[in-house]
Amino acid sequence: MKSTSCLIKVFGYFGDIAFASSIAKKLKYEKQFDRVDYLIGFPQMEGLINNNPYIDTMFVSDYPNADPIKNIDVSKYDKVVKLKPLSFRIPPPLEFQLEAGVNNPNSEYQINTSKEYDEIAKNAVDDLRANGKKVIAVMANWEPKTYIFTKEQYIAGVDVPNYGDGGKHRDIQYIVSKLQDYFNIVEVGYPQHYNQSMTSVIQDDHQKSILFECSLMKYCDAFVGTEGGLCNLAAGVGTRTIITGDFVHQLYGWNGVLKKIQEPKLGPVHYFKDKGHIELDPYLTDEEVLNKIIKNV
Repeated sequence: MKSTSCLIKVFGYFGDIAFASSIAKKLKYEKQFDRVDYLIGFPQMEGLINNNPYIDTMFVSDYPNADPIKNIDVSKYDKVVKLKPLSFRIPPPLEFQLEAGVNNPNSEYQINTSKEYDEIAKNAVDDLRANGKKVIAVMANWEPKTYIFTKEQYIAGVDVPNYGDGGKHRDIQYIVSKLQDYFNIVEVGYPQHYNQSMTSVIQDDHQKSILFECSLMKYCDAFVGTEGGLCNLAAGVGTRTIITGDFVHQLYGWNGVLKKIQEPKLGPVHYFKDKGHIELDPYLTDEEVLNKIIKNV
């Protein structure tokens, strides 16, 4: 019997690649294809996607790009799926699976870490936990992806910036300094002035590889930050997330600057039901955000 194959071309950044990785398992469980290959746009995700046991071959785009381009002989595949940009109106993993023709889709996905890095990360987190405090992973570029506004300001469009620039951001330095009284803090992710495209030039080592940081987040008691690639990777390795909802509201909510969606289905609370993920009210003050994190962790 002839072997069948499918190529998935993933449109999008780190989180989108994570969401799309769920397709391979579904297609193979449903016996639609014997082989499922992927083309992704960012080399930073190569290690993680290679660990997925349901993906056979992974190709990386010639240039880091949300819309990957590479010279691949597509004639050898029975089906080629080029995923479209997400609508955010349904949970992204579900949307990608539907687009790929999965018969029984759902909103969950799994990120597979490295056994070698798992051991290193577990030992590091256990050492921190020895003082009796829980360990939380805090997003390094949390502040630029936060906004602080009242409901009235949001309705009026006050401090609603374009593409994330301008506006009034949360005082994350203050929040983190107070969290240190209660928890051991592990900073994860790239510095504030980097975006996902730029991180391809950072050396991939124990300190900065996404593969290692996923292992690190896996053993923390919680991840704290905003919706985005790092948050979605944390959820994918099974770590509970607590995210400030202002970022989603500001960019994609009913008065968002990128899209105007009544109820955007972004964030782990929509992907993993009954897993304890939390999305904080976007209108909370910094002090209220701090108290909610302390209470929930």
